[in-house]
Amino acid sequence: MAYVRSKKPSKRRNVYLWLLVTLGIGLAVGAFYQWGYKPAAAHDKIHVRFKDALLTEDVSFFEENVEYESELLTRADALRFMDWLNDEKSIRGEAIAEVAQDRSDRAQGMETDGLFRLVDTGEGRFGFADYRIELLPKTLRASADVPLTNIWIDGVQAGRIDETGSAVKVVRMPGRYDVKAVVVVDGETVTDTKTVTLTEDAQLAFGLLPDQDETVAGQFGLERAELIEIEVEAQTGHSIETIEGLMNKRERAILDEIGEPMERGDVWRYEGMELRFGDGRVDRIDIDLQKRPDDLLALLGEPNEKVDTDLGLEWRYDRTLLESIFTFLRLQSEKRFIERDGAMYLMLT
Repeated sequence: MAYVRSKKPSKRRNVYLWLLVTLGIGLAVGAFYQWGYKPAAAHDKIHVRFKDALLTEDVSFFEENVEYESELLTRADALRFMDWLNDEKSIRGEAIAEVAQDRSDRAQGMETDGLFRLVDTGEGRFGFADYRIELLPKTLRASADVPLTNIWIDGVQAGRIDETGSAVKVVRMPGRYDVKAVVVVDGETVTDTKTVTLTEDAQLAFGLLPDQDETVAGQFGLERAELIEIEVEAQTGHSIETIEGLMNKRERAILDEIGEPMERGDVWRYEGMELRFGDGRVDRIDIDLQKRPDDLLALLGEPNEKVDTDLGLEWRYDRTLLESIFTFLRLQSEKRFIERDGAMYLMLT
């Protein structure tokens, strides 16, 4: 029988094998802790993350973890909300304390009191909960002592007070807002602006009947011009200067300036405006102000006359008023207010 020599297992090889196994287990445990357990525990401690995000101005936290009306905050809303809390140190402290209290008392945290409500997404792991913070809506009621008062919030028209004693009711997320009331009194535009902090439901009352000695020459034309400028940009997405600059331009220049229209033909239709051409150049622009006749009446007052034209019913005001408005807007072309099919247009020709 032949003799076969066998090789004994190397002790060093066994040691290496055990080291590799131990290292693998350690890496697996570390990975589990770093990317599994630790994030799950952090999501459960929403109050700690909220405080850290505020103090470090981490806007991404608010985009990913704070919602209003079941939608996560946009970047603009997240920045505005975060900046508001950091500007108002006392409110910031109360907000941090509220989230911490809601987290410690989970039943209370689901109630609809205060600025927030905690929402358990149900996606928690390893025995931890996963929370989002829901901003609770706040109601603002704005009233005025003059009927047909328009209410604007942060530059956007929110509604109109049709009768004295009634109010415009708006719902917003908690925060700080500039509220502007605009009305025509005896042919003159009167405005008042108030800043409101919505940590709970609030009411604003505007007193707009001016004393005669408070009237400043040129003030009211300026206010009207500002509102028209805001409205034009809101409806078209372009400044009044950009639109004015389109006059007498050829098609290629129009495309380079504001892009392709929604519809081409005898009329180029864009969002909020129509362009008409003559001899290959823009010779007329109709801007839809998205206002009813009585809305424009509240803004500009009664015109001197209304004249039927081929373009519609033209509202004609005295030259002093129109010059003050259109000089402010830096419009050089002819400007006309036209009522057509129950809508108001600013027409450039």
